[in-house]
Parts: sequence; C-alpha cells; structure tokens
Amino acid sequence: MLAEARETSSATVTLVLRFVRERGGVQLVADVLAAAGIIQSVEELEQISTWIGYDTRIRLFEAVTEALGPGTMFRIGESAAADRVHPAIAQLLSAFASPRAVYNQLPRMVPKFSTTSTLALVTISPTDATLSFHLHDGYAPSRLDCEYAQGLFSAVPRIFGLESAHTVQDECQSDGNLACVYHLTWSRRLHWWSWRSGRRAADRGFAALREQVQRIQLAEADLVSSDDIGEVLARIVGRAAAAVLAPSYLFVVKPTHGGAPLVHFSGLADDRAAELAGRLLEGASLGSSAVVVDVASTRQVHGRLAALYSRGQKPMDADRALLKAYASHAAAALDLFTALEDSRREESRSTALLALAHELATAGSTTGVADIIAAALPTIVACDAAAVLLWDAGLATLQAVACDGFEPGEREVLFATPIPAATTPELIGLLTNHEPVLVRADEASPLLVQLLGAIGAPNVVVVPMLDGDLLLGIAAAVWHGHLTPEVHCAAMTRIVGVSSQGATALQNARLLATVRHQSLHDSLTGLPNRVLFAERLDHALGENRAGTGTAVMFCDLDNFKKVNDDLGHGAGDELLRQVAARLRSQVRPGDTIGRLGGDEFAVLFTDLSCQSTALEMARRIVDNLNLPFHLAGRDLRISTSVGVAVYTGEGGRGERLLAAADTAMYEAKRTGRNQIAVSGETAADSSKPSLETELSVAIDRNEMRLHFQPVFNISGANGIRAVGAEGLIRWAHPRLGLLAPAAFLPLAEETGMITKLDLWAMGAACAALAGWSQPGDEPLHVAVNLASATLVDPRLLPTVRAALTKNHISPRRLILEVVESRALIDLPGVVERLTELRQLGIRISLDDFGTGFSTLAWLNSLPVDQIKIDRTFIMDIPSRSSVALVQGILALAQKLEIEVVAEGVETVDQLDTLRESGCALVQGYLLGRPAAIFDPAAVERANNGDLISGATNSNSGA
Repeated sequence: MLAEARETSSATVTLVLRFVRERGGVQLVADVLAAAGIIQSVEELEQISTWIGYDTRIRLFEAVTEALGPGTMFRIGESAAADRVHPAIAQLLSAFASPRAVYNQLPRMVPKFSTTSTLALVTISPTDATLSFHLHDGYAPSRLDCEYAQGLFSAVPRIFGLESAHTVQDECQSDGNLACVYHLTWSRRLHWWSWRSGRRAADRGFAALREQVQRIQLAEADLVSSDDIGEVLARIVGRAAAAVLAPSYLFVVKPTHGGAPLVHFSGLADDRAAELAGRLLEGASLGSSAVVVDVASTRQVHGRLAALYSRGQKPMDADRALLKAYASHAAAALDLFTALEDSRREESRSTALLALAHELATAGSTTGVADIIAAALPTIVACDAAAVLLWDAGLATLQAVACDGFEPGEREVLFATPIPAATTPELIGLLTNHEPVLVRADEASPLLVQLLGAIGAPNVVVVPMLDGDLLLGIAAAVWHGHLTPEVHCAAMTRIVGVSSQGATALQNARLLATVRHQSLHDSLTGLPNRVLFAERLDHALGENRAGTGTAVMFCDLDNFKKVNDDLGHGAGDELLRQVAARLRSQVRPGDTIGRLGGDEFAVLFTDLSCQSTALEMARRIVDNLNLPFHLAGRDLRISTSVGVAVYTGEGGRGERLLAAADTAMYEAKRTGRNQIAVSGETAADSSKPSLETELSVAIDRNEMRLHFQPVFNISGANGIRAVGAEGLIRWAHPRLGLLAPAAFLPLAEETGMITKLDLWAMGAACAALAGWSQPGDEPLHVAVNLASATLVDPRLLPTVRAALTKNHISPRRLILEVVESRALIDLPGVVERLTELRQLGIRISLDDFGTGFSTLAWLNSLPVDQIKIDRTFIMDIPSRSSVALVQGILALAQKLEIEVVAEGVETVDQLDTLRESGCALVQGYLLGRPAAIFDPAAVERANNGDLISGATNSNSGA
C-alpha cells in the first residue's frame, strides 16, 4: 500500500515553493508546509521523482493563499513563464514555435504533472483557444486548483514575447458543471521587446535541455555508488524522472548469473507491478500509455524500463528518445556495477579459496572437513546452498553431515534422510563413472524428487570426492532458480576443485583418526590403552562433586605366563581378547575398560555413591572371569587378582588412584590370588577445594589474566620507543587474589595443565595485540612464554594459525619464548617444531639466555631469532665483569644475526651502559612494570619525560 498517492508531480510543488520562498524566505516556506500538514522536507518535495496526492496539493494551495492573499495561485501559475522554472515545464513550454502549438499539445503534457485531471482542446485558432479541464470522479473540485490552472494557461503567450492570454471561465466544476471551460484570447502583435522575450524563451529551452542532460549524467554517476544490486536497481527507477516525468516506473532485470527476475518499481501497487513485469518479460505491449525501452549496452541487455501514465493518456513524442537516452546511461552504470561486482566476487572467491586451504589443513576430523567445505562452497561456487554427504560403504548409503544455506526445517530433513545406492540410480552412476552430475528435481528418481522438494533444491550439481577409486563422499551445490549453461559450466570447474581439496583433507582426517585411535587403543583387544585410560580417569575425577565417587578396578590374570608357555602365544592373545569381551559385557555404558599392558586390565567406575557399589561390580566381574574359556579346542579356567581403589569428592589425582588400585591388586596376589583387595577409601578435604582442582577450571571460569611488560628500543637519537610487550600470565584467584606465575605454574606443569594455560595465553596475547594503538610506523609485537610440553604438543600449530587468522595479525608480530634446558633440547622433534613455527613467519626467542646447560650448544642447535639476556647478568652492571659478559653476548649475537633483549633493567646506570654497549632492546621495572593494559604511546611519553628529567637532575647534582 502506497504511503502517498502519486497524483501531483514535483514540478507543481517546486513552482509553488519557489514563489513562496521569493516572497517570504525559508521561514515562510516552513510555515506554509506546517499549515498544510505536510511532513516531508523541502528537499524531498523538490526532488524530481517526488509525487504527492491531490488532497495534499489542495491543502498546500490553501495554506499559500492564506499566507499571501487572494489571487496568489493565479500568479503562481502565471510565473511558469518566468526564469528559473522547473526544467520540465520550461522545456515543454519552449519546445514549440507559437502559443497555438503549445495549446495544441497541452492535453498530452498534463499527465506529466497530474493524474487526477484530463485536459481537452475544444477549439483552437491562431489567437484563441477553448480548453476543457475535467477533474476525475472521486475528487472534490477546488477553486484554487482552477485558479492555478488559469494562471498557467494564460502564461503561454508570454514565453513568445506576447502579452498574457486573456482568460474567461465559462463553466467551473466547483459550480456543479462537468468540467472547467476556459476561453483564452491573445494578441499576435509583437512589442519592441519581443525579440528579447523570444531569445529568453529559446535560452530557457536550451538551459532546460542542458540541465536535463546534466541530471541524467549525474544520475549515472550516482547509480554505481552502492555495492548492493537491489539498491542500484531502485536508484535507476528513482532517477528515471530525470529523463521523463511520469506517475509510475517499472524496471525488470534478468540476473546475469541466473535466478528469478529482479523487479523494481515506483508508483504501482505490488500486484499491478507483478502483472506488468510478467508482460514485459514476455515481450508483450503495455499499451499506448507506456513508454518502454531496453536497458542495453554493447555488452548485454540488462532488462526493460517503462514509464507509465494513466490509462487513456498518451506520452509526449520526445519521451521515448529521452527515456532511451537515460536507459543507455543506466546500462553503462550496470556494466560498471557488473564489472565491479565480478571483481569483488573474484576477490572474495580468492580469499575463500585461501581460507579453505588453510582451514582444511588444520581440520582434525571428517565432520570438521565436511563443515568447512559446505561453508566455503556458496562463496566459491556462487550457489545458494551447499551440502556434504559422506559414503558409508557398510550400509551402501550417503549420509548428510554438513550443510550451509538451508532453513532449519530443510536441514533437519536433509540430515534425517540417508540416500541408499540400491534405490537411487543417480548414485549408482556416480559410483560407477566417478563424474560430476547435474541433478534436476523434475528429472530425478523418486527418492531424490521427494528429498530435493523437501529441502528446496531444484538444481543440484553433485561432485564425488574420491580416494583413488574409493568414494569418500560427495559435495553438492544447490541453486534455487534457473541454472544457465554458462553458470553451470563455471560452477562445475570450481566445485571440482573444491571437492578435490576436500577429498585430500578427508583422506588426511581419516588417516589422522586412524593414527589417533591406534595411539590411544590396544591393537589386540581394541580397548583404550594406558594413555587414554589415564585421560578418562583424570576427566572423571575432575567431574567429581562432594558425595560422589570414582573407582578404579585393577585386574591381573593369575598365571597368564603358563598359558603362553603351554598353549602358545596365539592362545594367549585369544584369551586376552575373550577377557576383554567378558569385561565389556559386565560394565555399565558410561564405564571405561582399558588394557594397561601384558595381562593387566583396568576398569573405571564413575558416579558412585559408596565403596560397596564398586565392590559389588568388582565381584560380578571376577565371578564372570572364573567361568571357563574355550581355547585351542579345550576349556580353560583362570583366576584373577583384583585391586579396587575409590576416591570420593573433588581434587582427586588419577595417577595416585591408579597406583592405589595397583598396590591393592598386588596385595590380593600376595594373600593368595583370585581375590579382591581394597585400598583404603580416600576422600577429598571438604573444608576447601584443592588448588589443583581450582586451576583445572580457572580458564573456563575466566579467572586467567595477561599482564604486559613493555619492551623498548633505546638506540634512537630521539628517545626510547616502545616496540612491543611480553605477555605474562596471572591468576585472579577467587580466594587468594591475584597470583604470580610462580604460585601456580609448577603445579600446572606437574599436573599436565601447562599446555592449556600456554595456548590460552597465546590466544589472549594475539587478541590484545590486535587492539593496541600503533604509535609509529613499525608494527608492535607481543611475546609469549611456552613450556617444553607445549612446544611439542600437536595442538600448538593449529592454535597459533587460528589465533593469527582470527585476529588478522602478521606472524612476524608474534614471538614465542622458550627457556633453555637440558630437558627441552632432548625432546624429540623440538628442532622440527621450532622450524615449522619459523616457516609460518613466527619469531622464536631464547629466554633466560646464559643460565642453561650449554648456551653455545643452544645457539648451534636451535633455530632462534632472538635471545633474552637473563637478569642475573644485568643486575651487576656496571661491574666490569658483567659489562664484559654482556658485550661478549652482544658481539656473538651480532655475528650470528640474532636480536638481543636485555631483561631486568632497573637502574639508569644499567640502561646507559647497555645503550653504550650497543644493546638496542631492553625491558625492566625501570621502564615499565607488568600491567593489565598496555598503552605504547603513554609509556613512551612517561619514560622519555622521566629519563630526561632524571638526566637533568643528575647533571645539576654533579
């Protein structure tokens, strides 16, 4: 529903407001609009595409008359022949050679300014004319409207240097007549000043034409100022009034890349616009009341543009040429927009391809790979939706595991519908030919017809992901609209490339899953091995709450060696498999069974209310294992010695509980075998939680903090300059306050939580770095310490990549610090890991340099970019021996092209000595203590001011 009827064009409104402005200024204009109840701004009302309703027009006429007195509307109409009138009026009135020609064309001009009236020419001669002006049914006649029309009609001769026409109104619709009838007479006698008036009329005509051309050109420039196609098309419709004044406009575009036509319009109801758009697309005529042109360039036909008048009203002869000229400008604008859009799309596609390669390289599971591919396909392929389905060879079905661009209900249907090969010919062809296929919903097999209809996917390009000849799954790109051959061909090439990358990533993910499974499971029985069992035990103890317990049952087969000796190792292996099967049959779904090595098994029981529950389950298992096993054609009985340990409450340690169960098991063997021994029940100290328990959840509870100590470059002549900061972890303990690293990092290393803390610190440091202000041209850096265990942890590289990508940080701005130690140099793969980090662009720093087992061996063995001289060498400066050691380290580093940072600078003498020795980078309490917020500009100002002040005081004291 239209907010304002389009019944009076801006030409009339502009003429009225100009007249009022010339007599009373902008304040009178505002007063008139307020009195008329018009809420639109003056700028909006005077826009060439603006139309208002008949009722609004009459209220405006009444307000103007009230403000300026009777006869005002006649004078406003008569002013249409003056200078600076609306370009459309000036062009129309000056386009003919005589008043008679103008009056003859007036009936065709009226629709450009009003849709509520019809003008008819009754009689015409060289010096007189009779006009019939009829207000359509449903509108209340107004004498002011009649007065305005009289002024407008009488002004026509004046533009040709003649006196105004004398107007006699024979009939008025306000008096109940069918129309207002005007008889106009004018003299053809020219005055001495006629040549000037004629010249001005011609000038106005040319000026109006120039202004109209300028409007069209400006419209073209404005059309491409947006990167949204909908907004661009709406602007084309909105600016069409710059070429041809009409009550309504319609623009229909066929998208370049397929899909439903785009329809934009103004001045039409939705259903009427849809009807006319359909006729335009079919190439049908819209009748004599419409001007229709193609919006086309030498490159392509974009669509069709129509200017529409009321039924029965005909456009001017020049309207088609003007609209066609505007359409050519619009086509040029659309060409430019299309080129820009293609460029943006290619840039987005290139970015998406790079991101795809990076994300696939770090994906750790098949479902993770599928999610990445499904999310990337719409951008890379320019489709509406995408899905990835994986092949289950055992069930011979495809199952959707990831999708993007579907509604929640469609997604649910897709995930709930497996596609069996037996009843899907398209799938059989895919398995046989290994070629991409286009599946159309109206041509598919019955199952696919039903599925594609339910998920709104009429056109689907399906590409197999293969490992040699083995089908891993498919990538599917969906188009909701018509898929043109050009789009299909381009999309096919791109989706094949994506699916090829996806197939490689799926192979790697499956291989990784296999390796991961093998590394955590016993190859003989398929049970979790000691490593996985210990992880689950630690997790179970971490989930313990007051009053709940966790138990470990440690089982050892009695005299197992005799089975191997008497029946052979094959029989021994079979016995172990049968024991594993019996254990599986006796435990609850949430319990864990592990083979810890040899003939040792362990069972983890969780969520226990008391020790007796664990003992009951242990007895049931022992009784079951006492039943005979069938091995090598004979029945064999074995016995089992079992130790049970239970921990109740929070703060348990897995290795301690497992050791207690192991000890209990040996007690059972010592006292006669084939029995159960129980370790003393242990419970947490309920008075307060253990520090270990609190540390395990500190990150999840957002208790960890990073403080930053600035690093400065002191080599410049203009003072010191902040170049970055070192991130130092703190724990905002809810009971103990802010804890320094020494209070909790040793515990973290002992309990295996150090890597989790390090990875959190690295991510938090990157996030902080992204938000720092940049005081100079050189980018700031941030340094983070890594423990030995973190350095060789497989999660490090993916976490580093993700943090850099998420925060849009160059790798060169991240420094990872490692501490020299004998343990680290002996870790397998440490050199390779450091090399991988440097290949990413990350810099490696050797912290506490000079305090480890062999400094020179480190520099010779490890790929490092920076060394940090330990504070123990700095604290004795300016003693001669310390200065000599520091200068020796600086000389060695310079030869090896390694950057040096001096830590622990706390006095001005130390700072001056380091500067004189050629050390460029320093950090320490003198220049800045660790703080939660790092403001490089502020610390620069503070230190430069303090140091200058300190130097001045020192000189004056001397």
